[in-house]
Amino acid sequence: MQSFVTKTVGALASFLAEVSAHKPIHVILLTTLVVSVAYLSVFEEYVGRGISYNDVSFYHAPGSDDYNGWEQISDWSLHPDANHLAITSLKFKSVGERLIPSINGTFQGFAASERVLIVNYDEISSVGDILSGETTWKIRHHHGINKYAECLRSVLDKLKSLIRGAETFDIALITLAYLVMMNNVITVFFDMQKQGSKFWMAFVTLLSSTFAFILALATCTKILDVQIPFLSITEGVPFLVAIVGFKNKTLLTSAILRQSQVLDVRSLISKAVYENTGKITRDHFVVGLSFFICSLYATQFEGLRVFSLLSALILANDLLLTFTFYAACLALKLEIGIIRVRSDFKSQLEEDGISASVADSVTRADEKLSLSSGATVISLKVALLASVFATHAYWLGTKWINGNDDTDLSSLTAAVAGLSKAAVKHVSVGPSGTIVTVMPSRIYVPSGAFLQTTDVCFYLLEKVSASIRDPLISKFLLFAFAFSVTINAYFLNAARATSIPASKDISRAKSSRRASKSVASVPVMTPPQEFLVKESSLVSDESSDEESEDGPFEPRSVEECTDILKAGNVKQLHNNEVASLVVAGKLPLYALEKQLADNTRAVVVRRKAIAKLANASVLDTARLPYKGYDYDRVFGACCENVIGYMPIPVGVAGPMIIDGKPYHIPMATTEGCLVASTMRGCKAINAGGGVETVLTKDGMTRGPCVTFASLARAGAAKIWLDSEEGSNTIKKAFNSTSRFARLQNIQTALAGTLLFIRFTTTTGDAMGMNMISKGVEYSLKYMTEEAGWDDMEVISVSGNYCTDKKPAAINWIEGRGKSIVAEARIPADVVRKVLKSDVDALVELNISKNLIGSAMAGSIGGFNAHAANLVTAVYLATGQDPAQNVESSNCITLMKNVGGDLVISVSMPSIEVGTIGGGTILEPQGAMLDLLGVRGPHPTEPGANARQLAKIVASAVLAAELSLCSALAAGHLVQSHMQHNRKGAVAAPAAPQDVARLQEGAKICMKG
Repeated sequence: MQSFVTKTVGALASFLAEVSAHKPIHVILLTTLVVSVAYLSVFEEYVGRGISYNDVSFYHAPGSDDYNGWEQISDWSLHPDANHLAITSLKFKSVGERLIPSINGTFQGFAASERVLIVNYDEISSVGDILSGETTWKIRHHHGINKYAECLRSVLDKLKSLIRGAETFDIALITLAYLVMMNNVITVFFDMQKQGSKFWMAFVTLLSSTFAFILALATCTKILDVQIPFLSITEGVPFLVAIVGFKNKTLLTSAILRQSQVLDVRSLISKAVYENTGKITRDHFVVGLSFFICSLYATQFEGLRVFSLLSALILANDLLLTFTFYAACLALKLEIGIIRVRSDFKSQLEEDGISASVADSVTRADEKLSLSSGATVISLKVALLASVFATHAYWLGTKWINGNDDTDLSSLTAAVAGLSKAAVKHVSVGPSGTIVTVMPSRIYVPSGAFLQTTDVCFYLLEKVSASIRDPLISKFLLFAFAFSVTINAYFLNAARATSIPASKDISRAKSSRRASKSVASVPVMTPPQEFLVKESSLVSDESSDEESEDGPFEPRSVEECTDILKAGNVKQLHNNEVASLVVAGKLPLYALEKQLADNTRAVVVRRKAIAKLANASVLDTARLPYKGYDYDRVFGACCENVIGYMPIPVGVAGPMIIDGKPYHIPMATTEGCLVASTMRGCKAINAGGGVETVLTKDGMTRGPCVTFASLARAGAAKIWLDSEEGSNTIKKAFNSTSRFARLQNIQTALAGTLLFIRFTTTTGDAMGMNMISKGVEYSLKYMTEEAGWDDMEVISVSGNYCTDKKPAAINWIEGRGKSIVAEARIPADVVRKVLKSDVDALVELNISKNLIGSAMAGSIGGFNAHAANLVTAVYLATGQDPAQNVESSNCITLMKNVGGDLVISVSMPSIEVGTIGGGTILEPQGAMLDLLGVRGPHPTEPGANARQLAKIVASAVLAAELSLCSALAAGHLVQSHMQHNRKGAVAAPAAPQDVARLQEGAKICMKG
């Protein structure tokens, strides 16, 4: 039964969440509208009476002036012949050294700066600004800024009165409840920050709960006709918040963001709600049901009964809004976040040299979620919200806030009789009776620039308010609002359409293709339908090959095919006919993709053509595969004249703990034992607590070569570039070319009249060679055209001073890309049991082999056993440029004995990696980046993903260095032991443990 109820409630909640996520703008606006209506009714019921500016009237019958004869009335018409007087308090603020003006018909109030005015009621409207000497006293607007000080004083006074009449235990209990409530509110922001939202979702959480409270209060007072005392609300709601809190919304947000990918936000939210309905509703259901039962049976305790009813309604509304309003806000936040991230991703790809079509394809396939937003956006949100609340508070300033409430009339009224004796002393009772209307206080301040400005503002606002109430303008505004909602909903749907992942597009294309095949007829000169529909290239094995053509066909001559080519109808030709045009030299190999408008078909045709041109029948077989590959990402980005793809085995090493987090490291290699050896190193490193890494530098370089007519000019240019003025000028020019690349420093070198300039820049999460090259070209152009170096000649944008893909001391010394140091401590027993070696032997081997041996060979950056093995394997698996293995493999491996344990480190100053652009846009390589959790641009910290990938590469090198050196040292130990035994007269047999160690070491490949 419980399972059935849970499933039923889960299905209903899931349906509501799905509908809300599908139409978030509509749900948010509808909810806000309903809550606004409820708010107005609650405002009028609870606050309106307290802030009303209505006058209070009293009547005294003719006869005696007895004070007890005054009675409060609401209808003047009952005493038409009575004298009607008005009483109001005139309060003068910011008096300073000014004199209080003397006004006829006034007497001294309780305060020195207060005058009480008594005039005929008909004359009160003529009382306005007062001119006294050189000072003009102006009436302050009821919503003045100084009201907040009076508000605070009023609140403190009321608080003191409540405390005086309350028990000590009650005070402590309520104070504790308020503290817990505030703690829960603050905790919401910290919890949402952990989920990736610094501000917005926490605010929506509190807003949703506030909406639930307003709706529940309106339901009680207007529908159920149950009046909730204000005191019960102020004392009871904190306990309710303290008990229940906001965990349901935090839980829902966490459940959604645990998903690493999202194909459809609506489905994701619906699924998360269904799977977590029990957890989300449990506390609300139990507590709400208890309150509801209490409201039914606690009839003798009216206060408890009505508050229990209110609490039950609050919890019910909170659950409903969680599955509707909050789900809609969350969906809208996710949709906007995904669109923003993909837009930035596409911009970075295009800046890195990827064509717009390929960048669009890649970004649409990226399915990462992000709730985060930049600091600037958050600041804007906070500013907007603050302005809204400030304006709201300013306009809804009450009489008890600005000093115009009943407390201001304390000099005129008394708690029992209504009018104070001090006031009635100045009132004479007429022959037909007297009516006295006590009016709100009037605040006077000296006229000044600030007051004049506020008067103008309020005048304009009043005019705007009046115009809004105009029948024609109000209808126009309503139409404009509806139009705005419609447009925003349209734009959201359009953005969703452009953000549909590639996998969904492929499925739709397949369905369309299958449908078209079943109904389409083939014209005379039209090939089979599959040649006209763009092939799926991610998972489909359907081929554009000749084998799939329907029936035999009679090939046309080259001349006929050439005529069709000139007419621009190459797509109507069969594959063999297109290949014949290529063989005949009528159609270039590189133009097939453009002419056929189908990248997969272009690969098929190119294979046929090369098979004939090179007499390579192997391309007519499947030995070099080509099916099932996304050539749309390859064309214009990764390769030209494509004829297939080269499968390479991919293994995984790990998990290896890097800076406290485990990683499974993909390695694409054809070298046996490499993955197994790295695995052993990972095991030993994990046993010691994992790897600790440090990033010491991050900057990609490009070193152009320029020349001048004379050495003097070349030297002057070098000095200028090295100066602060020249550096700042070039930095400004360079940074203007990209949103992501930022110039860090410039290094120059002079050789004769040749000047080499080494630009070092950050490039975000891209490896960045294309990005930096664009910036360098513009900077050199700026130097020539704007900076006064018009005699400078650019020899090459890359002058080998970078240095890229070549051994160079400058990369080893200055660094290039990411400079990483990785270290691990391996306990001595782990060295013996896992690595089958000895700490001192490893230290000695490292010094002899990696340090002295490499120095003897004159190595530059090669003070390691086989760093290039791991760098290349990880690069191939993750879509990096394998040719950059040359400088990326710069590494020095150090080992030392610390307290009997082995401390090993690798220092790699020039790891060149990126997580966007290049080969990372290919789906297999992108999948391996997903495995590591670093695919694409980092949502909040540009460059963080690329830096983390560099740390992973260095850690993998560390594991492989440790394992290989251990294998080498193990063999060295056994050989030394055997040599030592041969020194004796009788050769003693080798110890069994040494023999076992030798056998184990023989299993580890020792390619160093």
